[in-house]
Amino acid sequence: MELLAPVGSIRALYAAIASGADAVYLGLDCFNARAKAQDFTVQNIDGYIDLCHLYGVKVYIAFNTAVKEKELEELDNYVAACTRADAFIIADLGALDVFYKYDVPLHASTQMGVNNLEGALFLQKKGFSRVVVARETAKEDIVAIKKNTSLELEYFVHGALCVSYSGSCLLSSMMSGDSGNRGRCNQPCRLPYVSGICGKEGYLLSPSDQCLITKLEDLGKLGVDSLKIEGRLKQPHYVSTVVSQYRAVLDGTKADYGRVSELKKAFNRGEFTCGYIYDDTKEIMSPKVQSNIGVSVGTVIASDKRGITVRATDALTDGDGLKLLFNGKEAGGFAAKIIKKDKNIYLLAAKGEYPKGTDVRKTLDVRDAEEEIVPDKLKISLKVSVGDDYAVTATAKRGDISATVASSASEAVSSPLYEQDFMQAFSRLGDTPYVCTDFRAELGTKNVFMPRSSLNAMRREVVGMLTEKLLKAYEGHMQRCDYSNCNTAAVKLDDHAERQIIVNTDNLDTIKRLKGEKIIISYQIYDFSHFLSQIDIFLGLIENTFSVYLHLPPVVRGDEMRIIEEVLEKCRGRIDGILCENYYTLTLGEKIGLKTVAGIRLNAFNSHFAKHAGVNGYICSPELTLREIDDMKQDCYVYAYGILPVMTFCHCPVQVSSDKRCADCAYRGDFYYHDKKADYLIKRTKIKRCYFEMHNASVVDISSKADKIRYNLYVNMVNCKRDPLEVVHSVTLGGESQPGSNCAHLFRGVK
Repeated sequence: MELLAPVGSIRALYAAIASGADAVYLGLDCFNARAKAQDFTVQNIDGYIDLCHLYGVKVYIAFNTAVKEKELEELDNYVAACTRADAFIIADLGALDVFYKYDVPLHASTQMGVNNLEGALFLQKKGFSRVVVARETAKEDIVAIKKNTSLELEYFVHGALCVSYSGSCLLSSMMSGDSGNRGRCNQPCRLPYVSGICGKEGYLLSPSDQCLITKLEDLGKLGVDSLKIEGRLKQPHYVSTVVSQYRAVLDGTKADYGRVSELKKAFNRGEFTCGYIYDDTKEIMSPKVQSNIGVSVGTVIASDKRGITVRATDALTDGDGLKLLFNGKEAGGFAAKIIKKDKNIYLLAAKGEYPKGTDVRKTLDVRDAEEEIVPDKLKISLKVSVGDDYAVTATAKRGDISATVASSASEAVSSPLYEQDFMQAFSRLGDTPYVCTDFRAELGTKNVFMPRSSLNAMRREVVGMLTEKLLKAYEGHMQRCDYSNCNTAAVKLDDHAERQIIVNTDNLDTIKRLKGEKIIISYQIYDFSHFLSQIDIFLGLIENTFSVYLHLPPVVRGDEMRIIEEVLEKCRGRIDGILCENYYTLTLGEKIGLKTVAGIRLNAFNSHFAKHAGVNGYICSPELTLREIDDMKQDCYVYAYGILPVMTFCHCPVQVSSDKRCADCAYRGDFYYHDKKADYLIKRTKIKRCYFEMHNASVVDISSKADKIRYNLYVNMVNCKRDPLEVVHSVTLGGESQPGSNCAHLFRGVK
């Protein structure tokens, strides 16, 4: 299996190579999901690709953000500068036209949310050669994708987890305008919240970091091809530690306690979890802590005005990062300043008092942080020979690849060159990735002379030629793709003589109230078992009334797909289409012959999305401004009214709140998480497993701006108490917006 390392800086790149990564992934200073990592640019990326390739390390460039219409040309300039990379990681389906111009393999980012075979099949048809499956993907789905597609599978094995499904989240965007879809997430999931179920307070949206170093053999059996480490914003010592530990296990050593301890010391949020395919909510979520707690190195045995006295189990150094936990909760943290030391007893300067028994944890070993990590030089051999015609020939060789240059010398009059002179000149490789480990000189009987400058020029030329040959040999084995058959789809958007209104609801009474209106009903199923028991009532209610779409969930795992297909089969011929929140639905729509409208989770950011998705309509991203929607010049839907879903959970927030397990379920209906400013509705979807949506605190309502918006409209009546007829008339004809409402980003935009 490939070991894939995160690189957010040049120092981290060196650390990844030095520690044994097979491949690295990085982004430039634009269009990547880690906007703060900006060491790599259009101007320098080629050189760093060369460096990696010389070491046999693959380079995957992340272009995994949503791209606005007017940014597509700029994106093309960035992509064109990176065409010697091994692959591109992309998240925006609408950007495919840019990537199809080049022959670089495409990897589907985890933000595309693929977690089942149907979603993988859709992206395979679009020319992707690899899918970074969602962290929430079930074992049986990994096996099914591997067995039934030609796709490579990449899986996150270590690092931070997004609490929202596949990183699809609007919470940061709606709070501050800093969009996670644009690489600027402010991580509001790491803030404290209070549960409305029982008043529990804590970091209720904060998962532990994932660590699968003990599961590598199992992942290989499932069909995983690449093991991805998270952490492009982490320090070089983190990259070095994590990569080297996983490298050692892949190479055959045991994943023992010592290795896990080293990983905890590098970065560890809330102890480690083995993630969704191995652990339950209790192990995944970490409501007591939200930042790095490192590894335990001692206990507080006394505390006074001088500081704290610690009995240490590991050596401490001035500058070490320390985090103190009491009863599992964060009590404080600081950089170590040692006042006094007696064997393993340390007196540390600290403000405040800490109870006896407080756990002292090392979050940073200052010696590791200061260490400069560079890859070993590549070993080459050099040979110099002098011919009868005073021709000097230099040959550099690495493996079975060699380069030779020749230059003329003259007969030495007084100061002939000796072997040590050639050795000195040709071994000066400090500004190159090479070190000479074998030098030979065959000078014959001629006394020759060459200026030092000529010798240096020969060295530079032969080493440069060797580098060129090594890179050419590497590139000769690189995978390349032909996308000529992928870029043939035509836009399927339905033409409408009149404005279209989609009303999304989970309430049959809402459907009754809207009879006679020229609208499309999108029916959102929250309990599939209940819906199947009531399906005849539903079908009778919609008969000969509206165009009706079923709003399918964004997450479907394992044998839940059979339930989705059963629902669609029972509705065959009675509904017009499906509202799609994940790519699997596009495969189902084509298979069953239903129209498709893309929901907000498919994140339509530009006009090319519709062509590549093959949809009949789409709701444009609620992160776009009205002017940016105008740039798209398409007949799309605008999110006009409703409580905006901002997160989807595959863990159980009820368990986080109540400390109860599934067998003793504490779910009694919709509930709220609260922060200092607002309340966030949480609503359950149940197929076989339970999934939860968290909604924004305020309602979207464009009524007061209705005269400025000429597009089709999407009205979400889920959990809205107003009369649906009144809402439809208000957003189409204009009126007073609901107090405390907003227009999403239609008039403010995101960064």
